[in-house]
Amino acid sequence: MSLKRAIYHIIFWIIFALIIPIWYEVPSTNYIDSLLSVLIGLPTFVLGVYFIVYYLIPNLLVRKRKYLLFFAAYLLSIVIITLHDTLVTRYICLPLFLPDSIHRFSSFMFDKKHIFRFLLTVQSQILFFISIKFLKDYLKSYFEKEQLKTKMVETELSLLKGQVHPHFLFNTLNNIYTLSLKGEKEQVTESLEKLSNFLHYTIYESKNKFISVEKEIDIIKNYIGIEKLRYSKLDLKISFPEHTDQLYFIPLIYFTFVENAFKHGTSKSIMDKWIDIKLEISNGDLFFTVKNSKSNKLQTDTLNYSKGIGLLNARKRLDLYLGKDNYKLEIKDQISLYEVKLQHKIIDNNDKMLNN
Repeated sequence: MSLKRAIYHIIFWIIFALIIPIWYEVPSTNYIDSLLSVLIGLPTFVLGVYFIVYYLIPNLLVRKRKYLLFFAAYLLSIVIITLHDTLVTRYICLPLFLPDSIHRFSSFMFDKKHIFRFLLTVQSQILFFISIKFLKDYLKSYFEKEQLKTKMVETELSLLKGQVHPHFLFNTLNNIYTLSLKGEKEQVTESLEKLSNFLHYTIYESKNKFISVEKEIDIIKNYIGIEKLRYSKLDLKISFPEHTDQLYFIPLIYFTFVENAFKHGTSKSIMDKWIDIKLEISNGDLFFTVKNSKSNKLQTDTLNYSKGIGLLNARKRLDLYLGKDNYKLEIKDQISLYEVKLQHKIIDNNDKMLNN
């Protein structure tokens, strides 16, 4: 037992000793005499309680499950405590504090009804201590489990964030490599600059639980700038509201949907390539919609669409950060159209969701 825990136990028993004379008031005695009589019998009672709580219950009842042996030992412990207190009261407490009343209490102390009543009192006190002990253990176990859940969530979120960066880098570096093969030096330089800005965002700012929507929009525009260097024949529509610096959301969620749209909406097999990106505020919620053209040849390739790494990642992060009741994510996978609709609560700069 640690020193801190021992101090807590000592404080507890001191409080117990101070309360008992008030709780079980004995006629013809003052508080000090009753307190002294309690202190005389307290060591045996404490030893009995610790023996039951820390030995009998964990060993005989919980681990070995020897119920009859436990019951016998438990009953024997209560009887010993009761008899000890009875004898101490008769031969120590009465002579010390009420010597003139020995003849009056002597026969009463050994009366069967009194002993049985006292045994029930001891039993109730022991059950009280058992309840406290197991309530404390339950609360300790509960909070430890909650801390473990929190750590597991934090670990999973770190892993999910780690998946975003390589996923994006792989695609972007391929884009820049393609430009370099075509000898587009200015475009390569511009792409590297935009990539540098993105990496700065992901390394230093996306570590936060939530980030301003305005910054997320900026990084999406940055990414679109990189992609537009590759696709000159792309019908691109973008609609973002103004004054989004006071609105907050999970970093790189919107970006994931935009990246997915470029990945699948600009396939070489698509004749008319188009992407439509819209963010709007309505009835206290944010609505983010991304639509893109789709190749018929990829219609049955579910791995590239609703089951892709990026979208699965985004859904998990939404569950972990917001909770399933605070957002709606709809994915429409049609023959020549792919659409992602995300509706979620508005989050302020204190990481609180604003109710409608």
